[in-house]
Amino acid sequence: MTAHRKPIVTLIGAGQARVGMIFIHRGLGPKCEDCEYSQVCVGNLEPDRVYEIAKVRDKTLSCGQYETEMQVVEVFDAEIPAAIAAKQAIEGAVITFQMSDCGEEGCDDGELCFPTGLRAGDRCEVLSVTGSLPCSEGLLLKKVSLRRVPVS
Repeated sequence: MTAHRKPIVTLIGAGQARVGMIFIHRGLGPKCEDCEYSQVCVGNLEPDRVYEIAKVRDKTLSCGQYETEMQVVEVFDAEIPAAIAAKQAIEGAVITFQMSDCGEEGCDDGELCFPTGLRAGDRCEVLSVTGSLPCSEGLLLKKVSLRRVPVS
């Protein structure tokens, strides 16, 4: 199903601007508020989301706040490995992501049940299903790759 996605234009440090690089946007830095590029640099991205660089444009800007060169790039939401209920694990399906109801502290698969970059209620496309996941709480889980999709 993977629908045509519109890229997000943003800025990233020139040394990190490589197609395929994945990063977590941490939000507005302490010096960013007064910057003339703040809206395109950090304003187009959501804090604590994971993005992948799809294209590096032939344009750099000088960040006066942090005294570094910034590269204009196009990004998309990155694929995120996750664990979801087995009944939702259908390639191409668009689901509403829910965190696990698990209370297990320190589980080996915790990073899949509570993946960085996703929040409960996010609409996500199931890109692939890679197998079953053992769960000490008895939940029927599948390991999948998800990508957030825009709300239509």
